[in-house]
Amino acid sequence: MKLDFLRRVPKDKLQKIVLVCIITLCTVVATTQFYVLKSWTAWRDTKSRITKLNEQIQDTEHKVKQAAQNEAYREQVRSFAETQQAGMVSGDPFAWVVREISLLAEKHPVHVLGLHPGDKPDSTGKTKYLTYNTRIEVTGTYDQIGVFIRDLENQFPTGEIRTFALGAVDANGQHQASLNLALLMQSAQSAKKVEGKKTI
Repeated sequence: MKLDFLRRVPKDKLQKIVLVCIITLCTVVATTQFYVLKSWTAWRDTKSRITKLNEQIQDTEHKVKQAAQNEAYREQVRSFAETQQAGMVSGDPFAWVVREISLLAEKHPVHVLGLHPGDKPDSTGKTKYLTYNTRIEVTGTYDQIGVFIRDLENQFPTGEIRTFALGAVDANGQHQASLNLALLMQSAQSAKKVEGKKTI
């Protein structure tokens, strides 16, 4: 039926219809090629750039967060190191030990019988810090001496009890204990830093 219709259309009119169809098809193809495909390519490139930018933003945010956490951790380590250095022997070692041990003993019912300087400061070899050795003699009950030693170790976490001897109990329930304590000494440079912070 359609063929009959086309056969009945005059030839010049049919050529015009075919020409209009070809021009329309060319226009559609050209529009698709130059506008739609160009827009599609631009949209795809824009989407790709947006994805890359999002990844970069997330990566930067992660790095900033990591840097903040690292800074907080470094601050904790620095504060810990300064606290430990402040608890190290400085200045005249024996005078420092007498002062610090006497202050600690005042908080306990033990009685300090004697503080004896040890040998010259020596290096342990494992650290750049020198150690100062001292011998402490105290009397008190078993429990009192135990609490004193616990607090001594807490007061000087960088110190080390190298020897400990506990004497027999006397008629009053008192023991005499003797211990050799090795304490880390501040280097001259560390001592200057700590002194500088104290004056600020």
